[in-house]
Amino acid sequence: MQDIDNNPFIRFGIKHLSATSMLQFRNDPALGIIYAVLGVREPASPPMYRGTVLDEIIGLLLTQNAEPDIAALKAKAEKKFRSLVTNDQQHHNPRYVEQERNVLIRCIDSCLPLMKFWEKPLAYQYSIELEIADIGVPIKGFIDLLYPGEVRELKSTVRPKPEILKDHAFQISTYAMAIQQETGEWPEACVDYITPDHMQSYVLDDIEKAAEKVLQTALNIRDFLSPFETQADLRKAIQPNFRHSIWKYRPKSKQAALDFFLNNS
Repeated sequence: MQDIDNNPFIRFGIKHLSATSMLQFRNDPALGIIYAVLGVREPASPPMYRGTVLDEIIGLLLTQNAEPDIAALKAKAEKKFRSLVTNDQQHHNPRYVEQERNVLIRCIDSCLPLMKFWEKPLAYQYSIELEIADIGVPIKGFIDLLYPGEVRELKSTVRPKPEILKDHAFQISTYAMAIQQETGEWPEACVDYITPDHMQSYVLDDIEKAAEKVLQTALNIRDFLSPFETQADLRKAIQPNFRHSIWKYRPKSKQAALDFFLNNS
């Protein structure tokens, strides 16, 4: 069992991990440090609002007891999207906002007529805490849709996907592993890609093999952080790989990395 006094997660103030923070460590340890140790997050954006609103509308569609009114749900989605943008302290190009609003409405048009026939889930945004031996902190997250023997993750995207993306496979396998820990049985793990034109649903193959990557990643992060005692040690030992494409759309994280790793003596 991991000695709490020597647990690197506790040492660096990491109270829990998430699939997202673990993926950052996998992609570039420096980005993992920015997310998990420094707590930096990118500000919200119209595409993020689009995904959030679509998830919420699908949750309403599938959990309400009344006959679904798609026109009313569409109006509610547009109102919520505009409210999020209006209350955002950042300035967003109006044409960009309108583009994302159009994508949102088209996604609703493509998925709600199909999903209204789905069964009511056991839970929407089901909270999980996955415990892994020798880690000492939980892995937390939220399952979009939980069904008996099945977990589903909703992804809003402009372009179709030919298969489950690797990062999404990691995320859904994390959730499946948590349900297996709760129930003793492995659930089926599905990712639903909702596009402006249609919806694609994929089942993750070999869930147990995919979950092994989650376990190994958590252990690798622990071992990576273990030799370091302070943030100053991290600053001296790690260098971000800014050539990696993951930094391209993370300007706040990149600036934090420049300040933390390169601009400090």
